[in-house]
Order: sequence, then structure tokens, then C-alpha cells
Amino acid sequence: MSHNQSLYGHRPKPKSKTSSSDAPSSSTLAFTTALTSLISKDTSTGNNTSARPRPSKAPKPSIFTQHNKGAQKRAAADLLPDDHNNAQQTHQRSADIGAADPATLHRSKRRMEEKAAMYDDLKRGMYLAAGSDDDDDDDVVDAKDSYLGRLRRKEKEGLVDFDRKWADAQKGESSSSFSSSSGGSEDEDEDGDNASVVSYEDELGRSRQGTRTEAARAQKLKQQQQEAEGGGLEEQVRWKPNRPQNLIYGATVQSQAFNPEAVVAEQMASLAKRRDRSATPPGETHYDAEAEVRNRGTGFYAFSRDEEERRRQMQELLGAREETQREREGRRERRVQREKVKGERRGKIEELRSKRRAEMFLAGLEVS
Repeated sequence: MSHNQSLYGHRPKPKSKTSSSDAPSSSTLAFTTALTSLISKDTSTGNNTSARPRPSKAPKPSIFTQHNKGAQKRAAADLLPDDHNNAQQTHQRSADIGAADPATLHRSKRRMEEKAAMYDDLKRGMYLAAGSDDDDDDDVVDAKDSYLGRLRRKEKEGLVDFDRKWADAQKGESSSSFSSSSGGSEDEDEDGDNASVVSYEDELGRSRQGTRTEAARAQKLKQQQQEAEGGGLEEQVRWKPNRPQNLIYGATVQSQAFNPEAVVAEQMASLAKRRDRSATPPGETHYDAEAEVRNRGTGFYAFSRDEEERRRQMQELLGAREETQREREGRRERRVQREKVKGERRGKIEELRSKRRAEMFLAGLEVS
């Protein structure tokens, strides 16, 4: 294969005399054109621009020297005189605000009247009406039903309990009628009576404080209750406890403690006898050895239930104890005597040994 042919049998493309890198492309030309225009624009407008300013040598403000936003303005406002800070009240007239036209006023007034009439119907309980009479016209019936439907809807969606308001109104009317029936003089002196506070007792006997009107009303209630029950003064005070008859008032010497009555003296003597009487000794009770299994215990002795036999057993035990102590003391004395004899014999033996050593020492000196 020749050197000019390709390895795959294709002839290579002839190389152009000018390299592709030397020929400017369209993108390069466009970039060059845009850059030239920008440079020329900057040179035309850059005569008035200054260079980047040099950083200031002033120290950077810290958090301790820098004021908060708006603090200087508030401090300046505090330095102003008080008259300058006071709010100026401005009174505006209807001409400045602008008056409403008569049609708007009439419409608002009519709506308020309708709301007031509907509120009165709600207070009267008209929404509870079941229906209309048969002799009414159909148009009137439809209008009335629609109005009742509106009332029921308002009553359900409203926040006011009209039943409660009606009950409160009835209660207020009853209390006002009761106060009016108490007398004309009471109504005339009501202001003067309410000014002072007095103490009184209600129908249950409780001490209360209130106005004179309340006291008179409570007294009247008590009288009405007594008349209804059919009782008099006894019925009035039946709930009160009986006052004791032997109350002592003031400084009084209690001589009854020194000179008691006969009945009291007899009771005191009986108590003294019971106090000074000697106590009856309880019966002798001993341990029952047969009640529990104690025969395997160390040093156990089953005493008899009979007193004589028990006493004889105790005497035998005491005699055995004394004999044991005597034998123990005799053995101790004999032991001491033996120790004394042993000590004497040991002293004699030591004395003989000393003499023997002395003789042997002297004999050794003579030989040398």
C-alpha cells in the first residue's frame, strides 16, 4: 500500500492551503464587532466618570457608636417644647365632611324603623305563631308567612335569647309591682332610705346588712310567711335555740365550786371512793407448757399447773441451784489452793537451782 492512500481504501481529502484556524468565523466576527462598539461607547461616555475611590481611612462604626433607626429623630422630637407635641384637635363641619342626600337619609331611617319593628316582634314572640286564620286572603297569608319566616330565621341566627329577655322583663315587672304595692311613702323616702345601711334579719333568721327598703321588704316577707303558715310569735321563733335561764353576767364569784349542791356532792363523793379504792390484784396466771411444743428446747422445764406441785418444783430447782453454786465455789477454792502449793514448790526449786549454779561457779574458780 502506498504512503498516500488511506488505510481503509479512501483517498484523503486534499489539504487546503489556508488553515481553518486562520480564517475568522462568523461568531468571532460578531464578538469582535460587539466588543468594538462597547469599547467605543465607553470611551465616549467615560470622560465624565471618575476612577474607583480610595477606601476611607475613617474607622468603621461599631455597634456601640451607631444609633438605631429612627432614634435620632425621636430624640429630636423629645427636645421640642410641650406645646409642639400636643395633639391638635380639629373640629370639622358638615360642609367639610360632606352631607348625605335626603334620599339616603330617608332610606336609612326607613330601614332602622323596620329593624326596630322586627325587634319588637321578636321580643313579643311573634315568631312562635303557627299560622293564620282561614278567612285571610292568600296575598295577606303569603306576606305574613314570609314575614314570620324572616322572624324565625333572625331568631335562629341571632345572638340574643329573646325568651330569656322576656322572662327577665316579667321578673322585673313583678318586682316593680311588689315595690309599688309596698306603699306610697316608701317610694317617696326610697332615696333617703337607700342612703343609709341598716342590719336586719331575713325570713330565715340570718343577719343581713342593706338599705331600709330591703329591711322593710324582708320584714314584710316574714309577716306574709307567718300568716301563710298560720303561726304567731311562737312560729316566728321556732327555729331559734332556747336561751339558757342560768346565764351569768358580769364579774361573779363561782361559789358553787366550793359549796356544791347535795346531788353534786354525792356524785363527787362516789367518784372519790372509786378513785381511792385499791386495785384488785389479778389472778395468778402461769405459762401452759402443754399448749406449745417446747420440750425440745435447751433447759426446758415443764412446771405443773398445780400451785403446790409448782411450788415444790421451784424449791427443788432453787436447792439444785444452791448446791451447784456451792460445788462451784469449792472447786474454785481447791484450784486456788493447788495454784498456791505449785507456786511455793516452784520457788523452792528455783532457790535450789540458784544454789547449785553458785557451787558450780566456785568449783570452776578453784580448778583454774
